[in-house]
Amino acid sequence: MDESTKELEKYWDEFSQEYEEIQNESLVNIGQELREFLLAEKLLPARDFLDLAGGTGKYIPHFSDFTDKYNIVDLSAKMLDFAQNKKTDASKIAFIHQEQAEFLEQSEKDAYDFVFTAMNPALDSKEALIELNRISQRNVGILRLIFDEDNLFSQVEQLYFPAQEQHKEAQMLLYKAWLEELNWEYKSKTFRFFLSESISSQFFSDYFSDEISNDELEALKQLFFKENENRDMERLVIFELLYWEKC
Repeated sequence: MDESTKELEKYWDEFSQEYEEIQNESLVNIGQELREFLLAEKLLPARDFLDLAGGTGKYIPHFSDFTDKYNIVDLSAKMLDFAQNKKTDASKIAFIHQEQAEFLEQSEKDAYDFVFTAMNPALDSKEALIELNRISQRNVGILRLIFDEDNLFSQVEQLYFPAQEQHKEAQMLLYKAWLEELNWEYKSKTFRFFLSESISSQFFSDYFSDEISNDELEALKQLFFKENENRDMERLVIFELLYWEKC
């Protein structure tokens, strides 16, 4: 493992606990919605299932009952430690601590019935898509968050940090362009979640306290909260699944 890969693993190891807490606190139940869709489309059950860059095992509780063997691969050993705590039949789970490019290179053709990867930051080339297709026997699925905005935090972030606001759909559009270049037919399914939650003015202040001055925060609180301690926040979250039969 080269130095840059070691540094990347260190980053994900250190982030693993916070990442798991974020997953546990999420109000979006994409795992359940995705499972029902995969079953309806007969992408599940699968004999040998691959969860590439599977992190802390978010999808293990949702998918593993519909597999004979669930293989989860991640660069971070700490992430996989959290994955081992997920409630499931542990005898059918293989936890593989390996860097993605090395794993793909060492995997045999047609090794897995269903090759699945969600929010994978290392899936960044057409060659990587070709590798996913090569090691799949039946199907490949890529899941990404393509939209996440609300009527409170998003407005402030767009105003104060426009450079940080990235087009979340850009990577998925790139995948589609690569698949079209390869002349591979694919399908797409979006999952929309409309959420509402109560946000306190104190939480709002704490969230931006390191980046926005106190005077400006007070002005923003007056704008969004007026004299109220809490306000309702509406949020729209959209995931997209890109999937295809092995080509």
